[in-house]
Amino acid sequence: MIRFVLVLFISSLIVCLYLQPVIADAQTGIFNVRDYGAKGDGSTDDTEAIKSALNAAQSASFSQQSTLGVYFTGGPSVVFPGGVYKISDEIGMGGFCVRGEYQATLLQTNPDKNILTSGYAWQYTIQNITFMGGKNQIEFHNPNLDTGQIVIDHCRFYNASGFAVYTDVLSTKVDIKDCEFVQNAQTWFNKRSDQASMRDCWITTDNRVRDKAAIEHRGGRLTIENLCGVPLTGASGLRWIDNYGTNLTLKQCRFGAEGGGFTTVYNFIKYAESTYGNTIYFDDCLISANASYNANGAVLCKDIPNSIVFSKCQFIGGQPVILDKKIDLNNYFINTSPKLLCYKVENCTGELLEDLPAGLRKPVVKTASSTKKILTEKEAKEAVKRDLVEWKTKAEPDVSGGVDGTHRQQTSSEKYITLTPTITGYMDATAKKNSEYLVLATAGTDTIFVFKQKPDWAHITARIKIDLDKYPYLTWKQKTGTVPASYAVKVIDMATGEMQALMNETFGEEFDYHAVDLRKAFGSGGVRELEVRFYPLGWGMKSINDSDYFYAEPGQYGVMDFLRMEME
Repeated sequence: MIRFVLVLFISSLIVCLYLQPVIADAQTGIFNVRDYGAKGDGSTDDTEAIKSALNAAQSASFSQQSTLGVYFTGGPSVVFPGGVYKISDEIGMGGFCVRGEYQATLLQTNPDKNILTSGYAWQYTIQNITFMGGKNQIEFHNPNLDTGQIVIDHCRFYNASGFAVYTDVLSTKVDIKDCEFVQNAQTWFNKRSDQASMRDCWITTDNRVRDKAAIEHRGGRLTIENLCGVPLTGASGLRWIDNYGTNLTLKQCRFGAEGGGFTTVYNFIKYAESTYGNTIYFDDCLISANASYNANGAVLCKDIPNSIVFSKCQFIGGQPVILDKKIDLNNYFINTSPKLLCYKVENCTGELLEDLPAGLRKPVVKTASSTKKILTEKEAKEAVKRDLVEWKTKAEPDVSGGVDGTHRQQTSSEKYITLTPTITGYMDATAKKNSEYLVLATAGTDTIFVFKQKPDWAHITARIKIDLDKYPYLTWKQKTGTVPASYAVKVIDMATGEMQALMNETFGEEFDYHAVDLRKAFGSGGVRELEVRFYPLGWGMKSINDSDYFYAEPGQYGVMDFLRMEME
């Protein structure tokens, strides 16, 4: 009996000791990699132990929706106590926060393997970790995760054979701050992010790398502020930034002079003919590029963006802008507006500083036939006629009984009012008419919209004066046409100018029945004059790779089943 009790006690103790880290993790929200077998002694391969800790943290994450309809998530932190954690494979990110203590280091022994990765990066924080070796030390992707934010804070990156940080994330904000990058092949690949920043960082380049930039910007807006850039020169074609992105702002940065320095920006993006354009802005920067003999300047333009502006900068030799030899300023700017072009050097100093080329100070804009495929009015009418015939041969039947949340579709005509779609006005914040992009036709109760050119943010409009207390729900539904069915929906109160974005870049539920209570959207009911805007975006993606994006072609069509105001 005593032996049985002793065995039972020892067995219970073993179980408790085995479960102890899990119980502690659930209580504290902290997953310590040491509790999962990681040694951090610089010699043991800790790969599997770290994977176990991160997988456990991911399993403990949660998500839910608040009573106000806001979707939110939470999760634990994964902690690396001080030490050197040797790994031989890439580690999938788990949880929401990974942080180190006392100079915790992740050492990748395989130069062809990444270190920390994720294919669905959304709201991640990486803090106080040193990354050594490997290919891309942090590599994050996502397909298109709205409200995403990635923060990399107080980390150090050494000797990456690829990029120290590689982020290819859409609808996501990326912030890198107080980090150090030393002798990596490249520092940061920034792609598709809506907004990104690098602040208070140090970069020392690797002079073994040829014909590459420390940073490749291929996203929306990128701001780099208070960067201390220490260039190790020696190889040809080095530069700080390759710019393919929409906006690039450099503030109070030191693009240093060791060995003479090298070109700050190679610009590869061309001016946009309409909308807001692509811009490069320097503010209070020190710029030296004296080791780049063929490109001794701040910006080498392989193509010219809409705006390049320098303010309060110090040039150690070199020029603000150097143009590629293929650029002929007399015939470069075509079919745009002079109001969308701006090139200035203001309050800058430098012994050899020269002004901008005359063709930038006063750009010559010419008109030419567009290379884009745009249907003429005759071609548009022919396309509409052809699309109507096609739609009638395959028209989907009307389906009632849709449900969105707690609201069920009203099928009795006494309980809904049908809105009449039109093509009118201008594409948001531009001088482009919606009628330049879209044309409408009616097929029974369906409305067909035909693209006249590659889609943008043109919209279909419907206006109505309505008592929201009687007809509170705006509802809509699409049918299958020949274009990618992504769309967005906005509604404006014409009396106040208040706009509510009801659906943003919808993917995956394009053909569902949708209903939105406008009383809740605007905060009250009553009689209101509303303008409803339906944006057929006409693009989709098979994967996150640019080559797998696909767009509506001129002459293709989509179908709106209905656009209504419904009773409860």
